[in-house]
Amino acid sequence: MRVNIDQLEPGCILSEDIFLRTTMPLMRKKTVLTEENIHILKTFLVETAAVETKLINGKPFKPSKTIVDEKEKKKKQDEKPVTKTVAEQPFIDRYLEAVQKYKQLFITWQSGIKVDIWAVRQLFLNVFTENRPSKYELSQLHHYGTKTDYHYYHAVSVAILSASLGEKLNLSSGDIIQLGISGLLADCGMSKVPPKILNKKGSLTESENKEIKKHPLYSYQMLKDLPGISQNALQGVLQHHERLDGSGYPMGYQVDVIHHYAKIISVCDMYHAMTTERHYRSKQLPFKVLEQLHKDEFGKLDPIIVEKFISIINTISIGSQVRLTNGYLAEVIYVDQKEQMRPLVRLENGEMLDLKSETNEYIAEVIKQ
Repeated sequence: MRVNIDQLEPGCILSEDIFLRTTMPLMRKKTVLTEENIHILKTFLVETAAVETKLINGKPFKPSKTIVDEKEKKKKQDEKPVTKTVAEQPFIDRYLEAVQKYKQLFITWQSGIKVDIWAVRQLFLNVFTENRPSKYELSQLHHYGTKTDYHYYHAVSVAILSASLGEKLNLSSGDIIQLGISGLLADCGMSKVPPKILNKKGSLTESENKEIKKHPLYSYQMLKDLPGISQNALQGVLQHHERLDGSGYPMGYQVDVIHHYAKIISVCDMYHAMTTERHYRSKQLPFKVLEQLHKDEFGKLDPIIVEKFISIINTISIGSQVRLTNGYLAEVIYVDQKEQMRPLVRLENGEMLDLKSETNEYIAEVIKQ
């Protein structure tokens, strides 16, 4: 929907870039607006903005007035009111609703209430419907969330990414559901970590970090005696921080012991954690993280799973319009399948730039596919 700037409130999510008279947007779509953002828009005399119908907290955005052009007005007049099923709702709406429901469940776990597997299963099925998220929607998950509510967005995102990856790996429908539930509950044990550690805004001490690293064990203990969750899913929960070379935790397992579910969840967990803003760590560029997963984690992560993950989330292709970290706009001319994050691009002035040799430059975002 499009609204006047005066109608905006913190938590609104931009659905379109906001431009002034330059090729670079003043503010990019998917930005979660703060008071400061809104003040900037007013300072630059921006009159209107297109935003999502829901706020970042999952609640409907209800401005007192919206701007509707004549074409949209006629379309609305011609449309008959239809009640949408869960599967027909836009993915972003289903995602934000799932995050809020997960948050409610997490709070009950903190108070000592047992995990309701059937409620968790339904939460997952409501967000991962037959109307699957697109590659673009998967690539945008890192935009959502707040530092304070990081754990809730992370859990739902890891579940969606893991299930999508499982589908790419040709798992059965039953396995995909159990894998999604495993990803969703992998961090449920964080509810047993003292809140002063879980919500700490600064760097963790060594003892605090040791406590955080117990969360896979806490998660497993919370789930192991419950009906409705498979042994495969339990192993995914327990082992999702293990690494093939034995450097992971909590057991220090190596490649031949680590469960297939855990190998899948670990890639999704690492990617989302690295690309999302947190209290003690700044987020990194998605394409830089994908490159790191491909290169730096060699020997720690399953290379076949990493390659499949890149294939479901990488939106770089020949002809894509991209923005580089130096601010320049460019078009992708050639993609080397061995180094997909570092294509040959053509700048607006016609100059060719090979990102394989310009190692300090990265693609900041894909503007148009």
